[in-house]
Amino acid sequence: MDLFLTLLSNIAPLYIIIALGWIAGRFYEVDRGSLASLAIYIIVPVVSFYYVSSLEFKAAYIALPLVVYSTFSFVTLLFYRIGRSVYADKRANLLAMCASASNTGYLGLPIVILLFPPEWVGVYVFALSGGLLYEATIMYYIANRGNFSPRASVIRVLQFPVLYAIFAGLLVNYTGFELPAQLDAFWTYFKGAYVVIGMMIVGCSLSKVSKLVISPKFLALTFAGQFVLWPLIAFALIAIDNAALHLFDPQVHKMFMIMAIVPPAANIAAFAAKLDLNPEKAATTVLMGTIFALFYIPAVLVISGLH
Repeated sequence: MDLFLTLLSNIAPLYIIIALGWIAGRFYEVDRGSLASLAIYIIVPVVSFYYVSSLEFKAAYIALPLVVYSTFSFVTLLFYRIGRSVYADKRANLLAMCASASNTGYLGLPIVILLFPPEWVGVYVFALSGGLLYEATIMYYIANRGNFSPRASVIRVLQFPVLYAIFAGLLVNYTGFELPAQLDAFWTYFKGAYVVIGMMIVGCSLSKVSKLVISPKFLALTFAGQFVLWPLIAFALIAIDNAALHLFDPQVHKMFMIMAIVPPAANIAAFAAKLDLNPEKAATTVLMGTIFALFYIPAVLVISGLH
């Protein structure tokens, strides 16, 4: 219980920032789009470059983006098929996203920054490149009901500046180039900015909910994907690595588990509103999942022994 409360106390301040983002969006007309653009095109690339350039890279890490991309895609396509058997409309597409697309960036990365030494955060950021590729391909394909060409997918991928930042960080890492020590304070500013802006994006997204639409069946299916299947897959992969492959350190296992237990991505609410995919239901599901995850994340970390 003491360990659970310690983890909870570390994660809870992030939810306070989410609440501030909700207040900013609801009462002060702070625009989620502007915050997201600032994060995606400025803050995240700088933070990603710093962490990747300073990580102790191992050949096994090359598998991480592939594992992340494959897991996201598998869960999405599985729940799209399940959704098609349950719903005869666009709710099937929304279910596929809600049950699989996790908030590994805006929530997952701040949690990793809080719980891990800086030299390990770069591993998580590198693994996230697989999530970005998934978001630009499979997730956009499902969101657009299949009206998404391979060429458009490639263009979406190339528009993510964080991928170039990760590549640049790997280049600096490989060449052994020493970044000036004077930049350390600069990186610290951006890391703090990412935590605050990322959490506020979640709050701003939720502030646009005009009404709550709680569907027990839809919520149960979403939770089955996000909080049951995803962690089970993570447990299985960790068990396989421990028993046979021995590719990754326990710290990497813990980060993958964090990626598997964060709630539905805040971006889902924005996609649903833009594409008319039951936006109230989407926002309600993200909200319920985010609240549930406050207690679920530390509980799983304690029970799994990966704390």
